[in-house]
Amino acid sequence: MSDAVFGIGIYTAPEAARMVGMQPTTLRRWLLGYDHDAKREAPLWQAQYDPTDDEGMLLGFRDLVEARIVNALRGKKIGLPTIRICLDRARAIVGQEHPFSTRQFKTDGKTIFLEITRGLDEPQLIDLKRSQGVFSRVVAPTLDDLDFGKDGAERWWLLHGRRTIVADPERSFGQPIIAENGMTTARVAQAVEAEGSVERVGKIYEIKPRLIRDALAYESQLGLRRAA
Repeated sequence: MSDAVFGIGIYTAPEAARMVGMQPTTLRRWLLGYDHDAKREAPLWQAQYDPTDDEGMLLGFRDLVEARIVNALRGKKIGLPTIRICLDRARAIVGQEHPFSTRQFKTDGKTIFLEITRGLDEPQLIDLKRSQGVFSRVVAPTLDDLDFGKDGAERWWLLHGRRTIVADPERSFGQPIIAENGMTTARVAQAVEAEGSVERVGKIYEIKPRLIRDALAYESQLGLRRAA
């Protein structure tokens, strides 16, 4: 963590990939660039930390959020060339390197998405005025669990519909924590394994059992992604 900058958050590619639900190799390609058809493709966006090499790269919190949205679009089979065009157009509109994780994209996303996808031929980018359009079905849900400040996304609530487990770049370098007391979910899982029960850990660390169970639920999600 010696390279960490306070308030930016810090994640290795494997950590970030597990949180987003994707492969680390794919995430590295997005942020480092790659060769395709005898051509060098540039990174999709400029990472918050200067890239060093394939194994040692680090991501910030805004990189994490951007990757989450791009991954959701890829999950709908939207091609990387189309996503690259969308990112370039969105950057020009909002004036930030990480356009998908800005407050402007959150509050006026449908209008912006209509503009950045104008003239693109991808069949998945259909009639965005309808509820089944890509923005409403794919992009908007990825923004629901995010809190935004004036400059962009500031925290990510990691269990959908609950405000208990959070990634906040200003706390524990953005690692998943119990929001109420700041204990990392990884440490909670270790404590439960060592002590043998949720109730005992709750007494030792003075944590509500329901929060411990939420931490374990999140760690279980990460474990499933790691195994996938």
